[in-house]
Amino acid sequence: MFLASIIFFFFSIPLIIAALSDATSMKIPNWVSVVMIAGFFILLPHTWQGPADFAIHIAVAMTFLIAGFTLFSFGILGGGDAKLMAAAAIWFTWLDVTPFILYTSLFGAALGIFLLIGRKFLPVRLMTSQWVYSMFRDEKKMPYGLAIAAGGVFAIPSSLISQAALGV
Repeated sequence: MFLASIIFFFFSIPLIIAALSDATSMKIPNWVSVVMIAGFFILLPHTWQGPADFAIHIAVAMTFLIAGFTLFSFGILGGGDAKLMAAAAIWFTWLDVTPFILYTSLFGAALGIFLLIGRKFLPVRLMTSQWVYSMFRDEKKMPYGLAIAAGGVFAIPSSLISQAALGV
């Protein structure tokens, strides 16, 4: 139970904070990604499966970091999104990163459709707060941290590190 609370505290809560921050300000604080990575290293001794498994976690995170910053350099993804995705990816191995990608993509598609519909049909008089207005009127921005957070929260229970932490 203690290890499950570490996963919740260092993985799920930072993702929720990142989603809220991205939705309200289109920014993800760097400390969120740092907390997630630190949480992984705090949990690691309790779920240690050998240096090969550790190397896989690092390789997955580095792959996501390189891919994220490549997308950032082309203006497709924000820098905070790239860092958040890499920080979340360190919790997964190659075997269980597929659900993370799938869930993040599905939530990203749903978010994109929601924003497209909202930008087309939401009356301006309903956009009373600045963050709602900027989310629905700035057609070049999308708070993709929401999709990353949802994808991570949905994917983490089936990950090998969660199963090891829970003794499954």
